[in-house]
Amino acid sequence: MSDDVETLRTALSDTQARLSEAQGELARLVRMAEADLQRRRPGEQSSVVAASVRRPAAKDVAARIAQLVHLYREAASAAPDHAPVVTEAMMLQWLEASGLFDRQFYLSCNGDVANAGADPALHYYNHGHAEARPPCAL
Repeated sequence: MSDDVETLRTALSDTQARLSEAQGELARLVRMAEADLQRRRPGEQSSVVAASVRRPAAKDVAARIAQLVHLYREAASAAPDHAPVVTEAMMLQWLEASGLFDRQFYLSCNGDVANAGADPALHYYNHGHAEARPPCAL
């Protein structure tokens, strides 16, 4: 029994260390994205994304967005008050500013979303990335 408890304590410690690291990385990305949004002109692609993404396939873009959403939610759940690091509205703003999400493309490929009158970015953020729906025509 004591070996099981020690194993669980070790696993918990490792998980807490990974979460702390993830929160630090997310905070760094948040600062970069916020600074980028302040500098960006309307219609201009995010320089953070432009510098880090070199026209990957749409499924790779979807995987990156899914990873970001997962990291965001994991960091929020690990926070003492379970509060998100940034608001969902800010996450949606970053998604759209990234140049990696195309509203018209998403609606044209996802008739169920269009027919429901759902906001395409919100649908993608909450469901589409997990369902591996392509965010754009890359």
